[in-house]
Amino acid sequence: MNLSDSINRPQHYQDQTISVGSIAKQRASADKITIIVRRTILLAEYLGFVLTFYVLMAVRVVSDFPDVNRYNPIEWARHITVFNDYALFLGIFLILHAFTLVQNQLFSSKADRSILEEYMFNFRSIIFAFLITLGITFLLKTTFLYSRVTLVLFVIAILIQTVMWLAAKRLTMKYLYHRGTLRNNVLIVGAGKVGIDVYDKVINSSSKKNHFIGYLDDYKADEDTVGKIIDLERILQETRVDTIYITIPSEKHIIESMLHTVYKYDVDIRIIPEMFDRMSTVFAFRNDLEYPCLQIVKTPLRGLNVFLKRLADIGGSLTLLFVLSPLFLVLACLIRMGSQGAVFYKQQRLGKNGLPFQMVKFRSMFNDAEATKKTLINENEMTGPVFKLRNDPRVTPIGRFIRKYSLDELPQLWNVLKGDMSLIGPRPPLPDEVQKYSDYHWRRMDVLPGMTGLWQVSGRSDLDFEQWIDLDIYYIEHWSISLEMKILFKTIPVVIKGAGAY
Repeated sequence: MNLSDSINRPQHYQDQTISVGSIAKQRASADKITIIVRRTILLAEYLGFVLTFYVLMAVRVVSDFPDVNRYNPIEWARHITVFNDYALFLGIFLILHAFTLVQNQLFSSKADRSILEEYMFNFRSIIFAFLITLGITFLLKTTFLYSRVTLVLFVIAILIQTVMWLAAKRLTMKYLYHRGTLRNNVLIVGAGKVGIDVYDKVINSSSKKNHFIGYLDDYKADEDTVGKIIDLERILQETRVDTIYITIPSEKHIIESMLHTVYKYDVDIRIIPEMFDRMSTVFAFRNDLEYPCLQIVKTPLRGLNVFLKRLADIGGSLTLLFVLSPLFLVLACLIRMGSQGAVFYKQQRLGKNGLPFQMVKFRSMFNDAEATKKTLINENEMTGPVFKLRNDPRVTPIGRFIRKYSLDELPQLWNVLKGDMSLIGPRPPLPDEVQKYSDYHWRRMDVLPGMTGLWQVSGRSDLDFEQWIDLDIYYIEHWSISLEMKILFKTIPVVIKGAGAY
């Protein structure tokens, strides 16, 4: 009997119908609780919108009509002519907000979102609905009747309320998951490297929503393995399974048989992409030439993000060059008085995609520093192709000071302004260092080098070369505005302390 026959072994039609229906009923019962919580919170949120509108009307609008009962909206409708226009505005807004909220939920490819991501969904829905409502009321020629302050206060109030309702929903769901009233039962097919990694994420999830049922694996037998792949249908009938993670994508004939088995059950099926366990990178789903594709994306820093980062680099470098110009003058005088030679030191470095450029620094070494480097090569304290000495004899007294507090790197603001570098990114390497790079090390050249970065705020020269590379690649693959801000805010105390710099 082959695997396909085993997985799809004959059953009595009536028994199979009962099994499939029973599982669907259990799933629907569990989902019903989630739906009730979400709809209750949504209803409370909309009631909050209406209440906010009521309060603002009473305070901002009805107060101008002393003969009208401030707390009776029925009298408002009878005696205040603009009330109907405000009510129309609220009605249009609520309808548009509901529409955009549902649309965002339906077209979102990400099921589990952080509270910040979920808030941004709601934020966009509110702003979109508000602006469209203004446009519609403009066409209806009622816009001029509204108090601008009242409308702005309304938007601000509901944006604040949205945060509270999201928190309430999160806390309610977390409580239900903690009690066991709700849970997502997970079955993992394949107990290899990827399967074990999925298991770790399931049991270590902070939301506690996932409950691990076990592995299905033909080559492993332990307490976590509940059967072989041919036992899939038996497991589905004996235990409620909500999500199946398939971590053996290369076994196409096995997966095809499994899918035929699982399709009739109300179960979410997730297939981990091929090579996911061997390639640490970013993936994007595409549909090219009518074929579904996994596109390998080097970094999330692309498209509009590149443009915004470049704007921040230009604005930041111009501002800092202007503000720090007196400090530049003082440092230039100290360097000239401390030793003979130029104030600035230019050195060829490699930037994005290996493009060479001249990096500018304040000179912190004696003039013959490069010539004497060969005599010190055996004293290198850094692993890998990088050369570092804690007590480098080539460094001048003033150079040691400006290196400790990273003042020697301030002229690189000019490189940032030119576009050779960014304020934040991996440090630009020397050409002779890059010659010793492995293919993995080259990943750090996928973005513009920076004046500061994750490596600089995580230990600087106290880290070994491989740790340095890992941090740079983590930054590249997990780039986000929040990560940029985190690095930026950490840079200031690190530079002030002078830790790890030499």
